[in-house]
Amino acid sequence: MNKKRYLSTGELAKAVGTTKHTLFHYDEIGLFSPEYKDELTGYRYYSFAQLEEFDVIYMLRELGMPLQEIKQYMKGRTPEKLLELLAAEERMTEECMKRLKKTRSWMKSKELLIREGIAADAEEIKIQHEPLQYMIMRKADISDDILWAKELGKLYDYCSENGIDSAYPVGYRQNIGELKTGIYDNYSVFYQILEKKPAKAEWHIRQEGEYLVAYHKGNWQTIGETYEKIFAYAEAQRISLGKYSYEDSLLDRMTFEREEDYITKISCEIQGGK
Repeated sequence: MNKKRYLSTGELAKAVGTTKHTLFHYDEIGLFSPEYKDELTGYRYYSFAQLEEFDVIYMLRELGMPLQEIKQYMKGRTPEKLLELLAAEERMTEECMKRLKKTRSWMKSKELLIREGIAADAEEIKIQHEPLQYMIMRKADISDDILWAKELGKLYDYCSENGIDSAYPVGYRQNIGELKTGIYDNYSVFYQILEKKPAKAEWHIRQEGEYLVAYHKGNWQTIGETYEKIFAYAEAQRISLGKYSYEDSLLDRMTFEREEDYITKISCEIQGGK
């Protein structure tokens, strides 16, 4: 054998930008073997023509194809098989791009929520214009913890089945009439805010308009303190509140260990506030 016409494992690895370990592994599984093996020394030697063969394997690996599929293709490769392979990989790439785009949108929305929570002033109460929002809404009897948990699980399952992956945590709708009587924990109506109008899922609307907004710091057990401030402010400013209040978590267990640090946005409807 004329060694000048061959590359050692180390030389090939350097030439194609891989490692000797990778070449050993490819040889072991029968994917890419040296053209010549020295039985006395155990050294492996590759021909220069195999550089092109490795390039094909490298390209297919870059497309994300499993090694076993590459092995099958390399054994009986034809132009037609490569076209089929590329078509399949293109479909997978398109699906991957859709998922990445969806993930990026989720991250951007989550970032906005977190920044709003960081900037929130727990002492401030203000009138704020809120956009129209689509929601998936459910109701449950809060006196039955097991039933309530099941209904919450159904909401998650329903959103998952319909391809809905919202950055918003589950929110809660409360009746302002009940809140004014001191009932602050009737969390029987809960919802998932959507990024956009769903194509198939059944949805409800939170109307666009003016809302009286406050930020509650702490857990839900102390949220009545913030509602008392809201109602006192509304009375002092002669603001007539509507029927519902919406509670949306901005900073929760994802960002804080202690519930005392949580931030919840409270948005109360204003009558004629559109």
